Amino acid sequence: MSRALLITGATGKQGGSVIRALLAANADFDILAVTRDSSSPSAKKLAEKSPRISLVQGNLDDADGIFDTAKVASKAPIWGVFSVQTPAMNKTGPIIEERQGKALVDAAMKHGVQHFVYSSVDRSGAKSFENATNIPHFKSKHNIEHHLVKKSKESALGWTILRPVAFMENFDGGFLGKVFATSWRLVVKSRPLQLVATADIGAFAAKAFMSPREFNRKAISLAGDELTYKQMAALYSKKIQSGVPATWALVARLLLWISEEMGTMFAFFEREGYGANIKELRKDHPELMTLETWLDKSSFPKRNA
Repeated sequence: MSRALLITGATGKQGGSVIRALLAANADFDILAVTRDSSSPSAKKLAEKSPRISLVQGNLDDADGIFDTAKVASKAPIWGVFSVQTPAMNKTGPIIEERQGKALVDAAMKHGVQHFVYSSVDRSGAKSFENATNIPHFKSKHNIEHHLVKKSKESALGWTILRPVAFMENFDGGFLGKVFATSWRLVVKSRPLQLVATADIGAFAAKAFMSPREFNRKAISLAGDELTYKQMAALYSKKIQSGVPATWALVARLLLWISEEMGTMFAFFEREGYGANIKELRKDHPELMTLETWLDKSSFPKRNA
């Protein structure tokens, strides 16, 4: 009997990477791709990738409604869920994120889901489960993790928590990419910063669905590279004629001061930093991308030459 996976954020970086990884592995699942607008060009383009993909229009503010719509889209039982929330970088963003994340856990249990993969964030490696940090959108993910683990004890729900570090794609975000790189230069001076390609988040999520016993009740911090700003800048200069994306230092300092999310996050990068074990991760996934590999594969260098 076929089984279905409900993938949130399907047209975004993380959800999209999960779907691509599942298709590349020829995984035996129907894919229920959750999108806010199933008529959008990005949603239609996604649906064209495979006949196994069904679009599910829904809003994370209504988790039960998503499941109801998904059950109409596919007759296969919803066996697994990939959960990712993307909070707005303001005061209410993490509050909404936490509410949505917890509600999706509750709905998954209610609808008989067997395996739940949650994309969270690393908070200093092995310390992550107890280290909420003072970063609002890190604390919200910490609280969702605890909700998932606690609730799963009341049911047969299996889970895998993925804790990615800073995305390599952060550099490919126009103005925000420039702010990220400049803030790194200004603030993170005493330690390297870990980075991960979103494609590798998708790869590990797909592995968790295809080998649920191996990945059940595991929390895995994900990173593919660890670089100081100078190392990163040298690599960019080698690969991209225009060098590292950058904005005026005054602009970055102003945003770090105005935005609690940004200010506390970069202070964390300098004070504690991420703690993924890249060497061990590469044993499980040799294709784990370094920043250089990502630059070679990405369209970013060509668009910024």
